[in-house]
Amino acid sequence: MPQALNGVLVLIASPSDAAEERAAVRGGLNDWNITRGRREAVALLPWLWERHSVARVGGRPQSIINAQAVDKSDVVIAFFDSRLGTATELDVSGTAEEINRAVDQGKHVHVYFSEEPLPRDVDPEQLQALNDFKAGLDERGLMGRYSDPDDLVGQVVRAIEADIDESGWAVNAARPAGPSSADLRWRHAQDREQQGVDKNGKTKYRTTRNDLIVSNDSDVDATDLTFEVAGVGETDFIFEGPQEPVTIYGRSTMAWLLIPTYGPGSTVSISASWTEGETPRERKWTVALEG
Repeated sequence: MPQALNGVLVLIASPSDAAEERAAVRGGLNDWNITRGRREAVALLPWLWERHSVARVGGRPQSIINAQAVDKSDVVIAFFDSRLGTATELDVSGTAEEINRAVDQGKHVHVYFSEEPLPRDVDPEQLQALNDFKAGLDERGLMGRYSDPDDLVGQVVRAIEADIDESGWAVNAARPAGPSSADLRWRHAQDREQQGVDKNGKTKYRTTRNDLIVSNDSDVDATDLTFEVAGVGETDFIFEGPQEPVTIYGRSTMAWLLIPTYGPGSTVSISASWTEGETPRERKWTVALEG
């Protein structure tokens, strides 16, 4: 008999040299769906850019992938072999940008590094860049190490099963129950589009979006929302926020202009208060600014 399942979108992020691992993780998640999916009332949906991205003109390629995958994902699985990857305009590589964006959005993020023997054609610069990036990540959480693709698949499955338990995705599918509070998530989005070239032949860009965005990922309305935005460290910005309290309805999004004007690695803090029914709520967030 057909059964309703919770679909969990899993972004598989890695540089191009980890093709074998990408195929193995995709296959492992599909196998899990057959052996465990109905029992857990969950379907794991692996997303890979080479299979599932949609061609689109207008904006950075990485920003298009961010919108199609990172922003919609529930879990991000990232892994590295011997390369960090190609730098983007915002980060040291596309995979690094996906990791940092997902962390800023409060996603479940799991990162793994290969302990396999290095290939004979290893790029020393890429390897050093990868080691530097790994050292920075080690200060932000617990990273995984894998000995081969099968080992990686086993660790990834265990991590996602932990996410399922923590988030109650299986429970919600088997016994539908509405969330008890609003789930507000904040992020900053900057989109640019190409606009010709300058006299030196360098591509020029025009900023088409610079917004602070709040989404309510639950069915509970956040009414009479007010908030303050403050720069962290040397961060400076221009912000055009609401003049009156607003309501962020369940499963909806609102955005306001926020332009970062100074500060490498710019970050803002957000202090918000709102009401759910007759219950007052308040919370603080830290949001990284793009640009």
